Amino acid sequence: MTLPPLFWKGVSLSRKPTFQICGKLAFLIYPLYAPGVKAIWRKMIDSFGREIDYLRISVTDRCNLRCVYCMPAHGIIHKQPSDILSFEQIYSIVKAAVGLGIRKVRITGGEPLVRKDLPALIAELKTINGLKEICLTTNGIYLSEYALAIKEAGLDRINISLDSLNKEKFRKITQGGNLEMVLSGIDRALAAGLAPLKINNVLLKDFNTDEIADFANLTKARPLHVRFIEYMPTGLHGFCADVLGLGHGSYDDIFLSAQEAKNICRSVGELEPVEQGTADTAEVFKIRGFLGSVGFISPISRPFCASCNKLRLTSEGRLRNCLHSSKTIDLKKAFANNNSQDELAALIQEAISLKPEFHNLPGHHKDEKNNPLVPIGLEAENFSMCQIGG
Repeated sequence: MTLPPLFWKGVSLSRKPTFQICGKLAFLIYPLYAPGVKAIWRKMIDSFGREIDYLRISVTDRCNLRCVYCMPAHGIIHKQPSDILSFEQIYSIVKAAVGLGIRKVRITGGEPLVRKDLPALIAELKTINGLKEICLTTNGIYLSEYALAIKEAGLDRINISLDSLNKEKFRKITQGGNLEMVLSGIDRALAAGLAPLKINNVLLKDFNTDEIADFANLTKARPLHVRFIEYMPTGLHGFCADVLGLGHGSYDDIFLSAQEAKNICRSVGELEPVEQGTADTAEVFKIRGFLGSVGFISPISRPFCASCNKLRLTSEGRLRNCLHSSKTIDLKKAFANNNSQDELAALIQEAISLKPEFHNLPGHHKDEKNNPLVPIGLEAENFSMCQIGG
């Protein structure tokens, strides 16, 4: 097992780290010393040597848009409010997770800004000792209204999902969305100090291919960081292709690789590599002379499972150890059973111990037989992204 190095600016080890085994999990226990501070810092290592330090939290299954690659044609059956995790329950889960080694939290949905009093949750999470970063992913529709409030509550970074800069195409892919509201939200977020700001763009062949250069040019004069993301098969590609008028409804009809997007970005200017951490999913570049950056996320053509550091908590309290697996641990039940924080932490450890080595999506290769990501006899699972907070 390859153990990660320790990087902690201004802090020294008071003793050598210890290595503990708990079931299928490994923990590196670092006794830390800094002026006036004595603490225990844990690193949680899964069965395949990956450090798990990132938790994505869906705070609602509701959304104010109906993006065709995310929301099924028939919609979804929304959970009752009583079935959704309360802010107090989310706080307890995050506190237990941070005690195990989680350092970064991302708030997602549905659309997280439709959840009432979201800034209050951010402020509460910010009080958890050891949590280093709180981020949020939004579609941007309500961002103008909430940008300053979430920044003042303690939000560190924000990602905005945006797949077209054309008003009509945006309306079509979101089934009714208003592009101007999103662009205004971006302006307000930057003005509030939420920079650098990332824009997530899902690549859809023959729908937004002609806009890749336009998105890259957004990074020229402002601290915007565009991430081009390969579309993953979620069982909705037929509906997606039908609404957008793309091909005959097969996945191949709408799949565009991140490499193809990178080639188009090269027409905008010279791409200069930006060094990233080992767990970062994007291959990032700056276009020479530009302020922001462009990045390419390739879950299909160049999977990054070997460095996956994430857990996902659904809005109804199910902990998923892989976006593409239906295997979950029910944490909401722990509250019904009045479980202690230690028992809650044990459930989180169980989820990590079951984390698979690879996702089970088929790789986008001509020779599927040589794709190591789908074990023989294991079918890829269909799911609705709006219910998971992917």
